[in-house]
Amino acid sequence: MKRKMIGAAAAYLAGLFFASFFTGIISAVIFLFLVILILAGGIRGKDLVMLLVFFTAAFTVSKVYRHYGYDRIASYSGRTADFSGRIVGIESYAGDFAMYTIEGELDGIEDVRITYFGSTLNAGYGDILNLKGCKFSMHKNDYVFRNKDIFMSENIFLSADYPESVSVEKTHSNKLKNALMDYREDIMSRFRSSMGGKTGNFLGAMIFGEKRGFDPDMRTSLSMSGIGHVMAVSGLHISIIAVMLMTIFSRLRLGRLIPFILMNFLLVLFITMAEWPVSAVRALIMADFVYSAKLFRRQSDTLNSLAGAVLAICIANPFAVYSSGFLMSVTAAFGVGVFGPYMTRNFTGSSIVRSFLIMVCTSLCIFPLTVKYFGETSLISPVTNLILLPLCSAALIIGVFYVMTGGILPVLEIAEYLLHPVIDIMNFISESRIVYFCCCGENTAEIIFALAAAVVVIHVLYNNRAFTALAMAAAFCSAMIFTAVTGKKTYDSFRIAFLGKGKNTAAVVSYKGVTKIFDLSGYYNSPVYVRKYFSENGLSYADIIFLFENEPSQYAAYISELAPLNAGKWYNYDDLYAAGENLISAGEEICFSGDGMEILCRSNALSVKFCGTEITIEPSGNRGAFVVNGDVLTQGILIDKEENSGLNNFEITLSGDGGYEFRRL
Repeated sequence: MKRKMIGAAAAYLAGLFFASFFTGIISAVIFLFLVILILAGGIRGKDLVMLLVFFTAAFTVSKVYRHYGYDRIASYSGRTADFSGRIVGIESYAGDFAMYTIEGELDGIEDVRITYFGSTLNAGYGDILNLKGCKFSMHKNDYVFRNKDIFMSENIFLSADYPESVSVEKTHSNKLKNALMDYREDIMSRFRSSMGGKTGNFLGAMIFGEKRGFDPDMRTSLSMSGIGHVMAVSGLHISIIAVMLMTIFSRLRLGRLIPFILMNFLLVLFITMAEWPVSAVRALIMADFVYSAKLFRRQSDTLNSLAGAVLAICIANPFAVYSSGFLMSVTAAFGVGVFGPYMTRNFTGSSIVRSFLIMVCTSLCIFPLTVKYFGETSLISPVTNLILLPLCSAALIIGVFYVMTGGILPVLEIAEYLLHPVIDIMNFISESRIVYFCCCGENTAEIIFALAAAVVVIHVLYNNRAFTALAMAAAFCSAMIFTAVTGKKTYDSFRIAFLGKGKNTAAVVSYKGVTKIFDLSGYYNSPVYVRKYFSENGLSYADIIFLFENEPSQYAAYISELAPLNAGKWYNYDDLYAAGENLISAGEEICFSGDGMEILCRSNALSVKFCGTEITIEPSGNRGAFVVNGDVLTQGILIDKEENSGLNNFEITLSGDGGYEFRRL
């Protein structure tokens, strides 16, 4: 093995994956596959021993880290106690709410990090937050919010809920970070005032990763256009800033060492304002490898730099593998910096066409992960990245220059001029769903990963670019065919999805392109779950939306979340609220029928019949929870996951012969 850094990083990452995710027969099959792949690649002797050592070390470290770290701290879930600690993270939300990350001691365990969500406390970084009589709970994953994985990747294992009292001790200990965050807020305010809310928030999200105030329809347009990565502070941002800084420093003739130190200092300040996303940390380490090679007059290598960054991050934090941002950042860097250039090495056409092919290779590299984590991906991303990314990069450079100079020059108008066509093109693309891939079906992600593994095997066995390209094309076509067949089956099936968090739920009934939404509890986040379900299943139109509770706020929430999707008629149960031409009072009950189905709504209860089979959902009397009953169910399903071990975010598919399929989402 010529470049041992690459093998060591790959083996260490594989060890963390096996320790974290793979169990039972799946683990054995994947491990056997890796062994065969390694032997087929001609790796023998000392290199094989080295791979085994790093794999075993990672596996052991992860298990020990989990036992003495996560398991020990997570065992406090469900207990009530006091907790005090310094504030190390602040995330603000609308309505004067904030989530604080607190680091303190818990029964002798030092440096324990927990989260607390509540009203804004006018507290800064480094201040002491005292929580009296709070109840600890574990973060959980659900259909939309993968909170457990996100917080676990940041070594945050518990949440503090329902404290009897909350107090803050001002320490003024972290003046630098507080000053940086105040400066960020000031810059964000200038962006919005100078460029308008939509464009200003766009630029702020690109520079700082700040998505507060970001329109949901803008987020959808970014995703459908395939350039959502510009909103995550990652390799694109760090490389642009690094190149800009080193170019300026080279003009000043400061030698080699001083520019390197200054670049790192300024990048650390920038990443601090962006709250240290792991993708940016990965990019910073890679930049250090590249520029330190120049410092010592050595040849830099993208793959070695990427491997070194992966190894450094995973050794420092074994739970980094739970971060979707980390995995997608590494995969995208591999695609654009290694795989794409390798596949186009002998290409003799124009540079634009070569850039497009590199974008195609990068999109194919991250395709399995986007389907896994988001259930959807853009098929037009190579084109949009080729056209829109230069405009976004130019606006990013202008924005960073504005931030670094304190806004002394009026350059934001130029950034606004560059971003307007980006937003217009994104909105146009989002209205054409033909360029959008939806992960219909339960096993689509697994099939796509299996196809990706087959491509890797072919590449290792033949080490031929032409064979690899053919294998990738065949795998992609197979994925499209599988999805089309699954999508047609899904389109023709009668499905009821129950979506939401805890005891809050919205029901979505769909059959042959006709979709109806019934928001039963009026929970503010229910439209987010409905939006996710629509995106995953390729749904673009709801002919009826029925609101049972909190009609004014829910109407506004659905209008915002479902854009640019279309909606037909709106109904509300309470005839005291019938504001707007689009909202119709339903009175005591409302019935929909046709195509073999019948739906009856009344007083927070929903009854659905299909070919003689009936499913009902109604209040359980247990603090607003709901119970699902029906002909095909052996017992009622309580939709109240957090309090009563019930279920939410699941789908029931009914067939004409009275059968059904139950699927967790």
